[in-house]
Amino acid sequence: MNINVFAQNHLSAITKTLIVHSMNHYDTYNREERAICAHLFRLLHEKLHLKEKSTLGQFLSLLSKAKLEYSNVIPDFSSLKYQNVAIYCEAAIIRDKYYNSKPDVNDFMDKLTKLLMKQEEVVECTLYSQLPSALNDIRSTHPKQIRQKADEKCISLTEGEKKVYGAMQGMFNAKPDLVITIDNLLLVCEAKFTEKFDKEQIIRTEKIVQVWAELLYEDLGFTEKPIYTVFKLGAANSNPDISWEEVSKIAENTYHEDDRTRVAIKSGTKILQT
Repeated sequence: MNINVFAQNHLSAITKTLIVHSMNHYDTYNREERAICAHLFRLLHEKLHLKEKSTLGQFLSLLSKAKLEYSNVIPDFSSLKYQNVAIYCEAAIIRDKYYNSKPDVNDFMDKLTKLLMKQEEVVECTLYSQLPSALNDIRSTHPKQIRQKADEKCISLTEGEKKVYGAMQGMFNAKPDLVITIDNLLLVCEAKFTEKFDKEQIIRTEKIVQVWAELLYEDLGFTEKPIYTVFKLGAANSNPDISWEEVSKIAENTYHEDDRTRVAIKSGTKILQT
């Protein structure tokens, strides 16, 4: 089983710390979305060896009941083998692939440009490698700065190029909240705590996940392009695919009543009710 390095090396120590230092008053009114997602990250790593009976298995059982749109076929969650299991928080895979490809970024960036052209329905666009050096020099211009640098240096871009490189900027800035890989599935979560879901953000995330699935699937441990989807995690009254209230029940069945993750998630549900 491939579990990410953070969980493998540090999760048991963190679990012990969270139990020993069990109560912190701030845990009961922390409204930060990243904080509750961090607790979810910890929760989903518990007892992975139990597969479908693990906390991840319980979470996926809830997800299997949601009416989601998948990239191709609807997966059979009941037949998962729990291979290629990894969980990531605030994943910036496109950004990190760019840095990991240095100094030879052109091949990846040209493929990304071509895929963005399809997504944005742009027929003609100068590929990244063919842009003026002021716009693709890795020493001075980050991909999310291309449109800005073009304006600053009076370099003309077509409307299509503005659309493509504007979308690229958004992708390099975005970090989906939670990513789960398992078997041939790529499941990406847009989580909201006290805020409402943003339709444009969901659409952007769907486009980002398509890039991961088509260009970076091997980096995520897949041998072929995975089945993928984006799901919503939020308050029960916000019509999510999975609710924090359901997550809280998993935490209650997993941790001691004084455990900080259980306390934080349960307190979060109370905040949502007010």
